[in-house]
Amino acid sequence: MTSVALSEAKGWYAALMNAEFKGRGDREKAVRGRLADKTGIPESYLYRLQYKTREMSDIAGSAYRALMLAYMAYEEVCQRNEEAAAKHRAERHALRKAHATADKRSDQSVGMGEASK
Repeated sequence: MTSVALSEAKGWYAALMNAEFKGRGDREKAVRGRLADKTGIPESYLYRLQYKTREMSDIAGSAYRALMLAYMAYEEVCQRNEEAAAKHRAERHALRKAHATADKRSDQSVGMGEASK
């Protein structure tokens, strides 16, 4: 039976691996290596966390903390990105609305003086 901490750490690790993945040519070992460098957790421990969790009964406190902090930092970056995107979207909609009212044709009689009668 795995502990709650081990399950949480495995979830954080999976999310961080997905975030670190750079595309089609990227290999799992390379991604795990970059993640190991960023978190300070040995690559072999991350491999064990991914593939040998059934053999583990718990997770080391240092690994748990490092994964938690890395995941929290990743979530914060994602949140700031979402907020910036929402702000940009709101500005874009406001500009579209302003341009839509500016582009409307005026009534025929507006701007016509006595000469048009």
